[in-house]
Amino acid sequence: QLLRAFRTTTGIPPYAWLAQYRVTARRLLDTGLRPAEVATLVGFADQAHLTRWFRRVLGVTPAAYRNSVQDRR
Repeated sequence: QLLRAFRTTTGIPPYAWLAQYRVTARRLLDTGLRPAEVATLVGFADQAHLTRWFRRVLGVTPAAYRNSVQDRR
């Protein structure tokens, strides 16, 4: 019941919500941290896990995102 209520309320299952929340780690990438460091800080198993979810949610890899942020500065 809890899973159904969560999905009805948010539109996505809890694990997908958690992954999207973790991908908000882009703020950490904005500070210049490496993707491998960010992955461990936000709770992903490794950098590849972060990269898969980051690309799925934002459409770009963490390294590409970090480079684009640094280019804007």
